[in-house]
Amino acid sequence: MKQSTLQQTINLLVPFLWPKNKKSMKARVVIAVICLLLAKAANIGTPPILGYAVDSLTELSEGINVYMLIPLALIISYGIARIAALGFGELRNAIFSKVAQNAITQLTLNTFKHLHSLSLQFHLGRQTGALSKFIDRGTKGVNFLLTYVLFNVIPTIIEIFLVAGILAFVYGWKYALITLITISLYIVVTFTVTQWRLQFRRRMNAADNAVSTKLIDSLLNFETVKYFNNEKHEYERLNESLKEYEKESVNNQYSLSYLNIAQTVVIMVGITIMLVMSAYDIRAGHLSIGGFVVINAYMLQLYQPLNFFGTVYREIRQSLTDMENLFTLWEEKPNLTDSDQSVSQTTQASIRFENVSFDYDERRTIIENISFEVPNGKKVALVGPTGAGKSTISRLLFRFYDPKQGAIFINNENIKDISQSSLRKMIGVVPQDTVLFNDTIYYNISYGNPKASEEQIYEAARSADIHNFVMGLPDGYQTLVGERGLKLSGGEKQRVAIARAILKNPSIFFFDEATSALDSTTEKEIQKNLQAISQNRTTLVIAHRLSTAADADEILVLEQGKITECGTHDQLLTLQGKYAEMWNKQKAATDSIHV
Repeated sequence: MKQSTLQQTINLLVPFLWPKNKKSMKARVVIAVICLLLAKAANIGTPPILGYAVDSLTELSEGINVYMLIPLALIISYGIARIAALGFGELRNAIFSKVAQNAITQLTLNTFKHLHSLSLQFHLGRQTGALSKFIDRGTKGVNFLLTYVLFNVIPTIIEIFLVAGILAFVYGWKYALITLITISLYIVVTFTVTQWRLQFRRRMNAADNAVSTKLIDSLLNFETVKYFNNEKHEYERLNESLKEYEKESVNNQYSLSYLNIAQTVVIMVGITIMLVMSAYDIRAGHLSIGGFVVINAYMLQLYQPLNFFGTVYREIRQSLTDMENLFTLWEEKPNLTDSDQSVSQTTQASIRFENVSFDYDERRTIIENISFEVPNGKKVALVGPTGAGKSTISRLLFRFYDPKQGAIFINNENIKDISQSSLRKMIGVVPQDTVLFNDTIYYNISYGNPKASEEQIYEAARSADIHNFVMGLPDGYQTLVGERGLKLSGGEKQRVAIARAILKNPSIFFFDEATSALDSTTEKEIQKNLQAISQNRTTLVIAHRLSTAADADEILVLEQGKITECGTHDQLLTLQGKYAEMWNKQKAATDSIHV
């Protein structure tokens, strides 16, 4: 077990076992511990009661004790003790379940929050299926550790020494010695074999992650699979991973069987030796029949928690192994330092890039020393060939990354000095590829402002020219859009994105090639919507189709990360440079389509 993992686990569990500012949870832990102690007391008292009952019945059969009261009282006491042991144990589980479930809830929320705080770079490289498995197994592992470390491992160890003390005091040190030797061998065998078994669990987890990743990734790319007629290929890839998981799962089960057999042999050898010893003591008159029953009952009573103790230890090790992946997620740190200062939320907004340079890889510069300004209420467009750095500028503006050199300002405030939340609150986006939640149209529009009223949502839809279309659907605004919005056409998804941006009511509009994937007719309609909503609003446009940028107050032409031309549409055409070349090519292509 890695010390770092053990320390991380302890640090993780303690706040859940004794949560700050939650008196009700602390009370539940205390009551659960009291129930545990009462259950163990009843459990330890059961074998002696049974032994006395057997002795009293023996005396009764021999005519020594003519009264039935004592045997009956002992038998009834035995029954009550057994019920009490079980009852207090179940009561303990019921009371503590709230603490364990609260731990799972908080852990899942904390992990979810942490994942959203990580960089775009992390999420671009993540494997969604494996990530889901990490969280699922990690939270289940915490639940197991919380419940069984507190209520099984520690009490079982205490019970072992109590039983050994009782046997030594009542029946002699040799019984206590055999008990401790048997248990020590049992623990050594359990720990040794369990340590050996970890390799199988890790390999099984890795195979399970691969299955989940391929399964989810294939389903998310359902259309791509169909486009290339690769169902058989996907089936074979998944089958390969499933066979690997099957092999590792079988190996894991084989190793578990070896462990169970070894544990049973150790325990039964110890019990057999003690019963043989007690048989000789009975013949010598040192032990009664009831004593024989007590020794056997104690060992069988210890065997059950011991056997479970072995299972618990295995599960603890496996839980820690499962949690390693979760800990690696927590070790991922945001690549940006956030500020506590909020930018003032006003309708006035200006953007300024000042000598900004950036690269994802130092061997290839993406943006090189660019400077430009988007004045309040004006529209500026960025155009250029693919790979010129247009989308990188949008990521820098949203502060998904920080520039390597230079600075970016909103209302003359460096965006490094303001909180990411308040920065992004100012900006409304209509992206090139609109990805919607697998929910209703109403929910997807309301995502721009979850607190908006129904009428505000309808008004935003009207402004985006989608309200009449939605009302014409059988389920209206409650229509489900499907995974990533695939049930809607490209134009319909774009209008939902526009409505969502309108509802946000931002100071800055950002259009990221919002019409590049649409047909000409739909493009013109969407352009009208974009022009209407951005009227007198500070607007930054990334345009592949230059018709989207033609009405901008200023157009910037990017080539290889540098601004090579700037001006209005007419001015750039007059220059007869790169912009004019791109415009003429796109115009010729459009004219040939309409011929």
